[in-house]
Amino acid sequence: MNSRRALRLSACLAALFAAAGCDPPGKPGPIPPSSQDITDFATLYGDNCAGCHGDNGRNAPGRILNDPLYLAVIPRAELQNIVANGRPGTAMPAWSRAQGGPLTDKQVAALIDGIETHWAKPAQFQNAALPSYDAQGEQGDSGRGKKLFLRGCFMCHGKGAKIGPVTDASYLALSTDQLLRTSIIVGRPDLGMPDYRFLNMGRPLANQDIADLVAYLASMRPSAAPAVASPGETK
Repeated sequence: MNSRRALRLSACLAALFAAAGCDPPGKPGPIPPSSQDITDFATLYGDNCAGCHGDNGRNAPGRILNDPLYLAVIPRAELQNIVANGRPGTAMPAWSRAQGGPLTDKQVAALIDGIETHWAKPAQFQNAALPSYDAQGEQGDSGRGKKLFLRGCFMCHGKGAKIGPVTDASYLALSTDQLLRTSIIVGRPDLGMPDYRFLNMGRPLANQDIADLVAYLASMRPSAAPAVASPGETK
């Protein structure tokens, strides 16, 4: 009997020691990384950008980012500035901590790196003479711009057109010249709007053509209305 009790006692003690080696209930797991340490592009983009720019950078209210032409035209420094500092007067907020946002400079840079890595295709435009992102002081001729508009844009964007008039005063009051320029250059491929190369002109638009079109549209902006940015504009 003594030997049986001793064996049972030994078995019980062994079980207790084995249980002690397991994780007891309530033991905390590994400390998750701080939000400021996350630099994974998919996580950063999904948490902060997808709501306005689409899960895959397309088919959303904001400017599509999964657009190789847009990424070839906009300078990296400008794209980073937009992400970090936002666009005042629009739905695009500042994301950098320096401007009251949630992201560190390292995280902002990780977003730009990810956007370029996943969606830019610089080889497609290696030998292309692309229009400049901004007007760079080039003055447009509204009269010439009107002729270009009637030839290449009116079918979709004229009064009574199927898509809608971009000559509407209310729309123009909410659209900056830069928004108009960017839209003319890169179009909206997710919505079927062609870019500057494929409008009904018989040739790609030149920088002067783009400046002329912007000048024409801007000439119809209500004079009392400043060229404020529209509520989804990210340029």
